[in-house]
Amino acid sequence: MSKEGIERLKSSNELSAIVTERGIALKRKGRQLVASCPFHKEKTASFNVSPGKGLFHCFGCGAAGDVIGFVTKYDKVSFGGALEALARRAGLDLPKLMESGPRLQQKTPLQALTPPRPSGNGNGSSAPTAAAGPLLARVVEHYHRTFCEREDAQAYLIKRGITDTDLIQVLKVGYADGSLLKTVPASGEVREQLVALGVLTADGRELLGGCVVVPIPDPITGQWTNLYGRGVRTARHCYLSGPLRGVVNFQAAKSSEEVILTESILDALSFLQAGIATAIPIYGTNGFTADHLDLLKREGVKRVILALDADEAGRKGTDALKGRLQAAGIAVRVASFPAGIKDANELLVSRNGDAGEAFRQVLDEAEPRTVAPALSSPPAPSVPSPVSPPLSEKPLASEGSLTLIRDGLRYEARVQSTLLGRLRVTVKVTRGESFHVDTLDLYASRSRTEFARRVAKAFGVDSAGVEAVLLALVVDAEKSAAEEKTDEAAPPAMTEEERQEALALARRSDLLDQVSSDIDALGYVGERTLMRLLYLIATSRKLDDPSSAIVLSQSGAGKSGATEVIEKLTPPEDVVLFTRLTPQSLYYTEPGFLDRKLVIVEERYGSIEADYSIRVLQSRKKLIAAAPVKDPQTGNMKTKVFVVEARAAFIEATTASTVNHENATRCFELQMDESEEQTQRIHVRMSQLRTEAGLLRRQEVDRIVRRHWNLQRLLEPLPVVIPYAHLLTFPSGWLRTRRDYARFLNLIEVSAFLHQHQRERREGAIVASVADYAVAYGLAAEVLADTLSDIKKPLREAYTRIQGLALKGNGSVSRREIREELAQPDSTVRGWLTQLVDLEYLEVEASKGGAGKATRYRLTDRGPRQDLVLGLLTPDELERRL
Repeated sequence: MSKEGIERLKSSNELSAIVTERGIALKRKGRQLVASCPFHKEKTASFNVSPGKGLFHCFGCGAAGDVIGFVTKYDKVSFGGALEALARRAGLDLPKLMESGPRLQQKTPLQALTPPRPSGNGNGSSAPTAAAGPLLARVVEHYHRTFCEREDAQAYLIKRGITDTDLIQVLKVGYADGSLLKTVPASGEVREQLVALGVLTADGRELLGGCVVVPIPDPITGQWTNLYGRGVRTARHCYLSGPLRGVVNFQAAKSSEEVILTESILDALSFLQAGIATAIPIYGTNGFTADHLDLLKREGVKRVILALDADEAGRKGTDALKGRLQAAGIAVRVASFPAGIKDANELLVSRNGDAGEAFRQVLDEAEPRTVAPALSSPPAPSVPSPVSPPLSEKPLASEGSLTLIRDGLRYEARVQSTLLGRLRVTVKVTRGESFHVDTLDLYASRSRTEFARRVAKAFGVDSAGVEAVLLALVVDAEKSAAEEKTDEAAPPAMTEEERQEALALARRSDLLDQVSSDIDALGYVGERTLMRLLYLIATSRKLDDPSSAIVLSQSGAGKSGATEVIEKLTPPEDVVLFTRLTPQSLYYTEPGFLDRKLVIVEERYGSIEADYSIRVLQSRKKLIAAAPVKDPQTGNMKTKVFVVEARAAFIEATTASTVNHENATRCFELQMDESEEQTQRIHVRMSQLRTEAGLLRRQEVDRIVRRHWNLQRLLEPLPVVIPYAHLLTFPSGWLRTRRDYARFLNLIEVSAFLHQHQRERREGAIVASVADYAVAYGLAAEVLADTLSDIKKPLREAYTRIQGLALKGNGSVSRREIREELAQPDSTVRGWLTQLVDLEYLEVEASKGGAGKATRYRLTDRGPRQDLVLGLLTPDELERRL
């Protein structure tokens, strides 16, 4: 495999899309996406996806990794199988993808790490200290890389049923093949320290040579504190010298009130491989250490299931450990393996890797049982046969839940997801003090049957009756999901006072002037043309053909502030904010999620991979993608066509001086005012906001914002006609003006749409007036001139000042003179000069005087054209024609 191939696969398969395709509903929480973990049962969502990093992590069970690791773990396929699945999904040729590039990570010699100075004891000898931690960490990394390269080591774990590559990666499982000695100097402090740690023996051998190695972390600091070795060719177990310290998978105690203790590390790995994340190993029947007990007490673990080996030593160890735990106030249950099975690893191997159900059965049957019928509780009243329509109430136990009482059992269900043809619900079944809870797909027969079997076993009821209740829940769950979506989409009702206030604003003849005034009141000063245009673009989301814009400026010029103000003035139910978009992300949005929405991308760098899908949405208003998904009924992969229809207005911001031509022709390119005068205005406003008057102004913000929300909500989705469209003229010398003219007409339409409470209506359509043309003309004339020019506004303004500076002298100027005159960083000036030379507005003078002579730039014969929008009718000319 090549590193480039792996990275290409990851970049072509967005993790959040992969997760969503498997029916896991992700919800945004800040910069993270969260959901209930698909790998363990939980009440509170702790499964996190980091879109910017392409990584997932469950704080409950500790599952973590990238998109390849997720597919490996969720689909239960090998690492190679995950690569093949992701390559098929992205339409990539896997063999070609892996043809070139470095195959292995280069090992870093251990001597590159400066060893810690051992603490002296007066006789020149040394002993291991806490400072040796970094060296042990480097040993762990070396062993882990070696394991990833050695097929024999991997084959050993595969033979033992351990195939989860994510598990191996997270635990840093390694292999000691003797190569460590080749990276260590023959003598010196590194070797001495490794001998003191016990990694090397006194005679210069690797202590764990020929062993698969599992590092053991300290449960408080997380640093490696010991190593465990399991012989690949001989049945040897070995730890570093010294007292046994540390706890493997200590995170389980942090996330669960109940943990499983196994006799060996390999047994704990078997539980983890089977999808049960709360297994913690002890180190043999007498290997329950002070670190284990301190961890259980510190994290408040209330229950322990002992799953030691089914032999005489294991039974004696269980009895001794049970008494020790109960004395510490921890409840204990004892698990028994099926007849003929000695330990957890044998159980895993006997089930050919598909052992999840077998392991859960072992835990369910652990004695004494805690989830069982409560004999002392009086039977709850039953209702007629489950065949009759269910009696559900919403809410009963909690908001958004469905509750049924059947055959003495109380069922509480909450809908989690309705994506990709699934109806995932969390169902809690209770009787008295006993309960059973799980998440299942109500549309999947296998999922219902498995849930019913487990409930029947726990409560001693008929599984067919439980399945009937689940079928009865389907209709109510679908209805609940639909109502929840409707509730989320519906804006809050306006009071009559709020309605009249919004209508008064909508009927103002100076409505756009008031918009500018309100934007100013929100703290954003200046940029009158840009902010009006952005406000109209945001409003255009309600039209059949919305507009879009890209705001360009240097860092710190106020792009984010501009988009934040527009976001603030747009009703929250109509705004979608993205910090990053991946190539496939827009293809898998829920139906209606983007339709009639204002989509704001904070920094265009975060959406550059989604350029194509954004352009298609802007032009066609539709995205169509075909992707393989798993059929929830059969479990087989099938091709599903995803169609996203959306009329959305996009506003993006970027620090780039130019944008891709294909994107530029589909949106307005808006340049920020980077002048010194604008900077002074901003400084004055900052000062004002710190005064008493500024405090009063800030207190008005909520009222202003709510008034604009209500104004936008009052706008009826009506078409707009332009009765004078046939009289208009527009520049036609550039091919791109075919699209520019459409955007100009759209500005007229959106102005009329915003002023609909002041405009004439004919046959259900709003009629645009000359005033709307005047709005478009006033806003677009300057923007179009800048769009059609080959030199954009900031550079044009800089050129004017460079031109004046050069004319003061002999017609030429140096970069230093420009930098000092314009008060700009050197990197910005370099970029400007490169563009001006490329466009032939400046030329480089031949350097005289040899090396060290400063480069000077001379003006050419002319500057940029100023007549780019000749032919555009003025509002007065249009009035006369009419």
